[in-house]
Amino acid sequence: MMGLESKSEIGFRGILPFVSTLVLILVMQLQYRLFFLDNLFPYLSLAAVYYWCIFKPRLMPVSAVFLLGLLQDIISGGPLGMMALLLLIVRIFVVRQSSRFLEREFLFNWLVFIMVALVFGLATWATASVYIKETQNLWNALGQSIFTIAVFPVVVLLLGWVRNMLVTENR
Repeated sequence: MMGLESKSEIGFRGILPFVSTLVLILVMQLQYRLFFLDNLFPYLSLAAVYYWCIFKPRLMPVSAVFLLGLLQDIISGGPLGMMALLLLIVRIFVVRQSSRFLEREFLFNWLVFIMVALVFGLATWATASVYIKETQNLWNALGQSIFTIAVFPVVVLLLGWVRNMLVTENR
């Protein structure tokens, strides 16, 4: 049965995690004219990488995470390699701990995500400050992390729907 699952994940279904994360990265880069979203749009790519590395880590390999992070850096105009590096660190952490995550309920995964998102925001702030050689606004980074934490259940719901497409097609 394992061989059938691997064969059925080849092709478009196999790249759904990559494509869904790419779509979220593009959504992050859209220009919204809402006064409170100008600097506080959530790290949707973080939520997607976290989710896929728990449930389908083989479909979100290191190379895909690196490419997604690099694309995000290029599209956003941020420090080149910053998101690639930070998302890779998240992937390594989640994959190494995934057996603990899969045995838990959503609330536990969300609590772990809260810690990951806060550290991610601080790391983004620190990296950008060093790169630009000027201290960035810490409150913006923390605000983005908090906003990311708040929208995480919605992202999980959407990505769960995509993941069910993978499972449904495997039957």
